[in-house]
Amino acid sequence: MESAAVLPNSYEVIEARAAAGSVSSRSVWGMLALRPALALSFQLLFTAAYAASGAADPWRAAADWWLGSFALGELINFWLLVRLAHREGLRYRDLLGIKRGEGKRDALWVVVALVVSGPLGFLPNILLGGALWGSAQAGADLMFRALPVAGAWAILIGFPLVHALTELPTYFGYVMPRLQALTGRRLRPALVCAVVLSTQHVFLPLLFDWRFIVYRLLMFLPFALWLAWVVDRRPTTLRYLAIAHYFLDFQLPVFVLLASLSAAG
Repeated sequence: MESAAVLPNSYEVIEARAAAGSVSSRSVWGMLALRPALALSFQLLFTAAYAASGAADPWRAAADWWLGSFALGELINFWLLVRLAHREGLRYRDLLGIKRGEGKRDALWVVVALVVSGPLGFLPNILLGGALWGSAQAGADLMFRALPVAGAWAILIGFPLVHALTELPTYFGYVMPRLQALTGRRLRPALVCAVVLSTQHVFLPLLFDWRFIVYRLLMFLPFALWLAWVVDRRPTTLRYLAIAHYFLDFQLPVFVLLASLSAAG
């Protein structure tokens, strides 16, 4: 792992903390499962609220808020990341692999990572949509539906930031190097984190349509596998990838806002 040995969040350093008992395997596995659990839990909470208000289809109505409900869950995610890092004597920024003097070497890695990420993040969406529905747009139509305009604006402001602060840092900043340290393996923990990251999207939102479930399960798998490899080889790129993730995911609430403005007339 290039330039990783001196990082406080490198798996070699984590091994020593694990041997001293300061790294909890229960916390690591719990954080691996946390985000899908939060997504489902908050969709259930929104469903309960809609059911109490007499909505005709509370589950579908709650699913329309998936960006906002998940952002609320991610606030819990962020708090736990900070707390668990502090327990090990680390700061949140340490989970991002920040190291001075690595900017030039990181730049090439980041450029390559982003160039490859583009088609890996975009093409599966089109190919799966065409294979499952005969339309690349069908999956998006199920995900991005009109909301009250004020709610759509709130999601636009809040979701991209909290998502960037939590998704990649959770899987590749916190869980992956700790699983590597606890298991003594490199490849398998990276694969596990990538698969769970991809699987998480089944719950964003959870709709009981087998085609949509397959679509969400697979659409980010190549992208997640690629990022796992990049961060494993070059942990100091994680902060830049998290920033890029912000801009990538900014478009999601934009789609919801556009649908909401159109529905509002």
